[in-house]
Amino acid sequence: MLALSPRLQAVLDFCRSLHTPRCGVLADIGTDHAYLPIVAIQHNVCTSAIACDLHPGPLGIANENIQEARLTGKIETRLGDGLAPLLPGESDCIVITGMGGMRIWGIVQEGIEQAQVARRLILQPQHDIVLLRKNMHKAGFEIEDEQLVREVVSGKEHFYVVLAAQYARDVKAWSEREYFLGKFLINKASEDFMAYLDCEREKITSYITSIKDKTALSDAKKRLEWLTT
Repeated sequence: MLALSPRLQAVLDFCRSLHTPRCGVLADIGTDHAYLPIVAIQHNVCTSAIACDLHPGPLGIANENIQEARLTGKIETRLGDGLAPLLPGESDCIVITGMGGMRIWGIVQEGIEQAQVARRLILQPQHDIVLLRKNMHKAGFEIEDEQLVREVVSGKEHFYVVLAAQYARDVKAWSEREYFLGKFLINKASEDFMAYLDCEREKITSYITSIKDKTALSDAKKRLEWLTT
């Protein structure tokens, strides 16, 4: 069986833990090589899957991997942008990973009908997590949980946030500190979260003296304060 990277394993664990006993149709947007839906089927996390990608090249490789895993009847591949290949209600668990937060938000916004009727959205932004959190709340999506993932890529340590959301219409806004650090991550305060705070603190400290704009400088100082308290 395939072995997933830590961040994709965290996505799979969310798909498993948030659905009882398992999700029905898993839609993997930007599937690349279809590793996630393949492992999801192999581990009985979902009954079937739809693997979507904007580019025919990766989708061709995905089809080869699906055939090799003998899951052709369980995983369907579709070429298209974002959630456009899906019909509203066709997937009850939509996964979007490995993109910037604003790109993910654009996909949700453009496919709002599909996103609203899904039982769960599992999102893993590479950056712009604060803006993604705020935009999801403004659009009526409740963030139900988040998980921080620590992963070494090419010898360098990276931190990723995986979040689960569901459309709820009326959502209570978080504080600015919670949007920055992650309300659920603060409450969990794991060892990885402490390491993540150290990493972010180093980043802000390294460039804060070069900030010229007063508003940007004030924001950076406030974030540094949040990282040290």
